[in-house]
Amino acid sequence: PADHARVRDIFINWNRHITQPGMEDLFESYIQLALDEEINRIPEYYGRPGFGFWVAEIDGTVAGMVGLERLDSGEAEVRRMYVAAEFRRKGLGRTLLAFVEDRARDLGYTRIVLSTSALQPQAKALYEVSGYDLEREEASTVQTKRTVGSGLTRYYFAKPLV
Repeated sequence: PADHARVRDIFINWNRHITQPGMEDLFESYIQLALDEEINRIPEYYGRPGFGFWVAEIDGTVAGMVGLERLDSGEAEVRRMYVAAEFRRKGLGRTLLAFVEDRARDLGYTRIVLSTSALQPQAKALYEVSGYDLEREEASTVQTKRTVGSGLTRYYFAKPLV
């Protein structure tokens, strides 16, 4: 709860940073939807069995975050992995990914999945070098708390945990 404002800021700032010209309204509606359905409800959303949400601090400042969402008894999804702008390109994303994979194993998951968009090539590269297999790519046409929509390409990855 004490970190909530910083978590919100990291999420909002990153999504505004990757907003493409002419897509401002679309991204703002996505941000609001994700805030309403998930980010503003982290304790209830991620406090359920098989879920989790963690922040990484550097010198007392929230530098990044990552969530884990149960999909079924054997599979979980990495959610909301973001690193604040001033802490990017220092290995924190790799650390957060390894951490959430370990938590997923601790919870008994045997497979972990995640997705990213074509607007985040650094994330895509991280997943590829971290042993994730690209399972599919598709145009995201519907806006949800997970996707902006509008035809943006999304990449869906998976990795066995055993």
